[in-house]
Amino acid sequence: MQRRVALTALIAALAATASASLAQSQSPTAIKAARDATRQAEALTYRLDSASGSHLGTVTLQRIGSTRSRITVRLLNPAAAGTRITLHSGQQCHDPHVSGTANQVVLNPVSQQVSQTVVALPLENLQSGNYLIDVQNATARSQFSSACARLGSQ
Repeated sequence: MQRRVALTALIAALAATASASLAQSQSPTAIKAARDATRQAEALTYRLDSASGSHLGTVTLQRIGSTRSRITVRLLNPAAAGTRITLHSGQQCHDPHVSGTANQVVLNPVSQQVSQTVVALPLENLQSGNYLIDVQNATARSQFSSACARLGSQ
């Protein structure tokens, strides 16, 4: 009889330990951490460079479902007077005609060195090599971009 009680107590203790560890692994913090890690693994980051090759920031793409993507632009030192960021089709950064293209999407303004915009384009389209992110100083008189990233090329 004592063996039965001891065995029952041992099984109960093991079950309690297993359920406690399962509850810990399913905590909201763990779930959020897993989601963040998955999101980070799915993010693609490109360099944002000036015409002279200076590193001015990064562009990160993230999938949102099958038809939209998040574009996050991080600038190392945005212009004090404002910055205009656009997404448009093209393959050549620093082409003098890039900034004046009609088919462009103006991305959200920079706030604390970051611009985040959700666009109605799948991640696969953005990765095709046929899109550019163009950054211009809002006060620049030139039609040339101050920084550019060709999406889809590493």
